[in-house]
Amino acid sequence: MSVDIRTVLRKQEEELRRFRRNLFSTEPADSGLASVLPKDVLEQLRAEGKTVPHRFGPVRSVTDRHAVLTIVGDIIDQAVLLDRPGREGAVLTLSVAARHKQLGTRQAVDPGEARAWVEAIVGPKWLPHFYSAGALSGSTAGGTSTSRPLTTQYFYLFLGPDGVPHGEPEHQLGVLLTPLIHTP
Repeated sequence: MSVDIRTVLRKQEEELRRFRRNLFSTEPADSGLASVLPKDVLEQLRAEGKTVPHRFGPVRSVTDRHAVLTIVGDIIDQAVLLDRPGREGAVLTLSVAARHKQLGTRQAVDPGEARAWVEAIVGPKWLPHFYSAGALSGSTAGGTSTSRPLTTQYFYLFLGPDGVPHGEPEHQLGVLLTPLIHTP
């Protein structure tokens, strides 16, 4: 299903441009979150091969008039995410979460809308290299897992040490990854 987010994109053009620039930056300090994290935490993240997550939103949902979406992007070493020491390359993770505008409660994200946001962020050239992991997380305000439906949609892009996208590597993530665009 194709979801048209062009109207929202026009209104969020500058914020989206800043999100892209910060997401693809190699410096954790480029994140707005870096200003609120202690320096030792930033240094620890860098030592572990992680960067500070970048946030975009909240923006209104085009499929649910009661929802606002937040998109978080993170880049982590493949060795860390896949638990394969010595593995080179990185993984770009994009997650799309929704909250009810008035109640603040988590809501499920429409998969078509989440995919549309991923495409708007990475563009058509990189989209064929992205994998969907589906809805993976849902939690209460206290951060504990619940038996509620999973709400946040996750997407992965695997990059080699040269920064070139590659296919899904062998992994033990415990989720089925599906290419966003099926190639013959």
